[in-house]
Amino acid sequence: MADNVKISKTELLYDPLFDKKPDLKMKGKKNTVFKILFIIIITIFVGISLYFSFTSISSDEYTYKENDSGYTLHQFVGKEDNITLHVDYVRDEAGTADPTKSVTVVREFAMSCNEYVRFIFIGKDVSELEPHCFYYTKNLMAVIVDPENQSYVSVDGVLYSKDMTEIVLHPMRNHQYRTALAAGIAAPADDAGVDVFLEEFAKKYGDETTADAEEYEKQFSRQAFYVIPDSVTRIEDSCFSDCEALTHVEIPSSVKKIGNLAFFKCKGFETITIPDGVESIGSDGFSYCERVTYIYVPESVKFIGHHAFYGDLGCEKIYLGAESEDSVETQENWLPKQSTRSLKDVEAVYGQERRAG
Repeated sequence: MADNVKISKTELLYDPLFDKKPDLKMKGKKNTVFKILFIIIITIFVGISLYFSFTSISSDEYTYKENDSGYTLHQFVGKEDNITLHVDYVRDEAGTADPTKSVTVVREFAMSCNEYVRFIFIGKDVSELEPHCFYYTKNLMAVIVDPENQSYVSVDGVLYSKDMTEIVLHPMRNHQYRTALAAGIAAPADDAGVDVFLEEFAKKYGDETTADAEEYEKQFSRQAFYVIPDSVTRIEDSCFSDCEALTHVEIPSSVKKIGNLAFFKCKGFETITIPDGVESIGSDGFSYCERVTYIYVPESVKFIGHHAFYGDLGCEKIYLGAESEDSVETQENWLPKQSTRSLKDVEAVYGQERRAG
């Protein structure tokens, strides 16, 4: 590994979620003038938007916008006491639902980087959850869907399409939830049930804020893996993103497409097992899985998105079943890097067979 390899600043500033590389060339007065004009334009735009958005409904936590089928949950700003999110009807500042105003859509990034919500309840009329709509909800244990919903279903707190062909979201703390269910703690059906569940959970497993982090997490190690049902053909964007506690996810051969950021920052993985049958791996599909030491991409894969394995620092080589690089379409920076210091690509070895075991 060479020490004199020049590191590109744009590489170091790569943003995997928003796929942006900042322009580092704008300097001096031009940059200042640009910023001032940008702020003025944004201020005017926001003002006009606020003036004409007469279909919007806002409360302290919820913001909704009317759509053709009902209402879109446009934004949720959770506070410390908001351990549940209800996506069913438009709710006022007191949290009271209006059953005449159904929520049918949740906007992309409607709730992002929330650290308080533990449970999300999806109502019967929700028909569209845009990609990344619950992105990085770090304490989320389960998503619970109304049985009457015709578009989605939940299994042990994991969110699927109704026909079970798409896995939509594995909450970051779902391994804890499944551990509790296996121990006999009842799954909650409403807010009162959530209070009981969390009380019983704390009695059995202790207080995370006061316990030794490593010892606390050991209690859930038996559920630190997930087996995707063989009905699933697509793993949706951000499905397992940031599930650092998981050590393995078993992907069935029925899966054809792995979405963008599907396994982003799954830092507990040591191997990435992609079964024969997968045809497409999205951008950042497995990026920043830092402990991974072995990756095999089967011949069935015909497309690999940009930065798909970026930041997988434990790999010395990546093995592919494809006969040559011409056999699979790859986008920029798809390969792992040897280290954050050199940012040098590892070697891609073609025409390989899967390692036994």
